[in-house]
Amino acid sequence: MPDAIIRLMPDPVLRLWTATMEVARRREVRRLVLALALLIAAAAYIRFMADIFRGDAYGYWESIRRNVLYVTALDTAPHGYLYSPAFIQALWPLFSLPWEIFYCIWLALLTVALLWIARPWLSLVIFAPIFLTFGISLLLVPRHSLASGNIYLFMGLAVVAGFRWPSTYAFLLLTKVTPGVGLLWFVVRREWRNLAIALGTTAAIVAVSFAFSSNLWFDWFTVLKQNSGYGEPAFAIHFLPLIPRLAIAVVLTIVAAHYNARWVLPIATLLALPYIADTGLIILVCVAPLLRHDAWTESPARKTAAEPGALAPAPAA
Repeated sequence: MPDAIIRLMPDPVLRLWTATMEVARRREVRRLVLALALLIAAAAYIRFMADIFRGDAYGYWESIRRNVLYVTALDTAPHGYLYSPAFIQALWPLFSLPWEIFYCIWLALLTVALLWIARPWLSLVIFAPIFLTFGISLLLVPRHSLASGNIYLFMGLAVVAGFRWPSTYAFLLLTKVTPGVGLLWFVVRREWRNLAIALGTTAAIVAVSFAFSSNLWFDWFTVLKQNSGYGEPAFAIHFLPLIPRLAIAVVLTIVAAHYNARWVLPIATLLALPYIADTGLIILVCVAPLLRHDAWTESPARKTAAEPGALAPAPAA
């Protein structure tokens, strides 16, 4: 939890929060909660596999079986495969598997990613409502996201991992595109090396892919141009169109970078999506590892500076 919120807590609430956190940090309690979360996640996985839903994951799998990759996206409003050719080319071996086998692996990757990001208490909170047949729609977001197999969770993972490995931003730029607004973090903080790595990795992937399938890239550019003229889909859960949301995301990223509030970046990424579906809200789970300061979210320079006994930078003369 951010320190600013803790400072605003009344004393009784703060004492209760502190006591709760002390219990939550006990090793045996954490192990029990993690075991329960793993058990529920395994049960959810079996449930999804018993009644496979042909959602976004099916669209990815089916895309390589068409004569023209972007045939539906070029002929109608935003529909069908909409990502760059590089996404398909990188995952071609996986997409080439029979549908049930592909979905089995894809769902497993999503489940493990969610457990890794949310562990341990949040995992229990997230997976438990998967078995609800009614209730608050927000609680059903994990079920819808996992069952559909959209890449939103992987996008959130890329944003969080980007603080340590900036090259992961290539995934954002070559799929949904607009969430790449997070690169402004490096600009504001003058982390030019990280910015160069992110853009350089993306450029290298594009160059290699373009060399093998330039026609697909021209088709994708046409799809992006056409889609910019369409309205929001009926299932979008937001009220603002892309441009105002993108402006808000830019402001959030700049302010967050100025104050080093890394946990804001997944929120900005969500707002910068071409459109926000209920399944996209799963990105907000990625706030958790940034608030916890998990080791894999820290850059080597940041970790070194945070270590006990690390030398503070010399004051300016």
